[in-house]
Amino acid sequence: MPVVDQDKETQRKIISEYLKAADRYIKSAEFPKALEEVKKALGVEPNNMYATAYNERVKVAMEAARKKEEEERLKKLAEEQKKSPPAAPKPAEPAARAANAPDAKPQPVPAQTPAPAPAAQLPGDDMLAKIKKEASDAAERKNDGRVDLLKQEFTASQQKFQQDIAQLAAQAREANAAKEEAEKKLALLQSQQGKENVGTPSSAVKDQAIALLAKLFTKAWEDGIISPDERGLLTIVKNEGGLSDQDFTKIESESGGTSYIAHLREVWKDGLVTPEEAEKLENLRTTLNISAEEHFKFEAQVRKEMQAKK
Repeated sequence: MPVVDQDKETQRKIISEYLKAADRYIKSAEFPKALEEVKKALGVEPNNMYATAYNERVKVAMEAARKKEEEERLKKLAEEQKKSPPAAPKPAEPAARAANAPDAKPQPVPAQTPAPAPAAQLPGDDMLAKIKKEASDAAERKNDGRVDLLKQEFTASQQKFQQDIAQLAAQAREANAAKEEAEKKLALLQSQQGKENVGTPSSAVKDQAIALLAKLFTKAWEDGIISPDERGLLTIVKNEGGLSDQDFTKIESESGGTSYIAHLREVWKDGLVTPEEAEKLENLRTTLNISAEEHFKFEAQVRKEMQAKK
């Protein structure tokens, strides 16, 4: 690998570690620490798209946490004000004290006035019982809401699990169908070779073998790795079709690039690449022997496709 590629690989690994740390801090609501990790990643590569996306993600999370904290503070303040009884009015200074003051002047005797109304009484047992009942009802409603939310989450999880099972079953059926089709075409190739009774396969047989290998390679790369059984079947098709090692390697390389682009589309469909997804892509890139230049070229192609769909 060229020195430039090695430097880029080192930078990508360093950035990936910083972003993994930032992701952990985001999940634990330690946003200043998360921002610090993102700044470290941007220090390695200022225009790195993953680090830039994480920077925005931390800011959004910080704003949401700030709003939630402010709402809880206002709610708590309102509850405290509701519970606190109103302050009693300050009694006026007694007339006798004012009359005995040194500079006091004789004051006329006021006329008899009705006695003031008694001050408001503190809540009695009925009021306290009512307040307790309202608090209890509010707590029950809150618990009922949590139970409903848990039921919805459980239902959604069940649906997702069933969808995953259905998807795996469909993939298994497709794999079996591809295997049966490959076996049929292989038998056809062998039959044609037997009819021609020559040591070297005809051009038509070779073309069919190339097309079949390309299809089988694409199917095999769907899970990011070619199993020993899959490679054994591919080798049989290659030998029966009379293909050279050079032809076989070329088809494998081309199918690997096609598979890598398909994985890029899947990762970029939500517009954000997480550190875990970036690490999986890096492992797949190494397995498929995709260079750093090819990766950036394919990634630019996929992002351009996504922008065109918006």
